Amino acid sequence: MARLVRGPPMTNFDILVGAALAAVLAFQVYVTVRVFRSRVYEPKQKVWQAQLVWLLPIIGAGLVFSILQEEDRAHRDASSHLRS
Repeated sequence: MARLVRGPPMTNFDILVGAALAAVLAFQVYVTVRVFRSRVYEPKQKVWQAQLVWLLPIIGAGLVFSILQEEDRAHRDASSHLRS
């Protein structure tokens, strides 16, 4: 019969660290998906940006996310001028 070995109980700090890591991972995945869905970049540029996101986890993702936000804003502004 197999016997389960239990470690020490999880503390609030363990839960907080786990939640923070899950949030960072989710943000990384979100930014990576947005990069590959972007129509602005060529495939090689998308790979480079994805590498930046994953090799510099928080900083790279934040940088790429801000660039994508600026491009979205510029695209909205350009399309709004066309409607006028």
